[in-house]
Amino acid sequence: MISKSERKKIANRKYYEKNKDRLAEKWKNDENRKEYLKEYYKNNKEAILERAKEWNKRNKEARKLIMEREKRGKLKSFWEVKPTK
Repeated sequence: MISKSERKKIANRKYYEKNKDRLAEKWKNDENRKEYLKEYYKNNKEAILERAKEWNKRNKEARKLIMEREKRGKLKSFWEVKPTK
C-alpha cells in the first residue's frame, strides 16, 4: 500500500513534468522566489557545494559528457567563413 506522502510525491512529479516549461517561465519572473532563493543559497552554501562535490564524484562520466557538449557548443567549424564587405 502506498502512503499518502508517496502518492503526493508521485502526483507532484507528474504535475511538474507536465507543466515544467510554464512553471519555469513563471518562476523566472517571480521576484519573491528570487529573493527566497538568494537567502537559501547564502544560508546553505556549504551544504550545496558538498552535494555538488558528491554528485561530481558519483557522476564523473556524466560530467565529462556535459563538459564536452559545452566545448562543442562553443567551437565553430573551421570552414565557417565570415563574409567580408
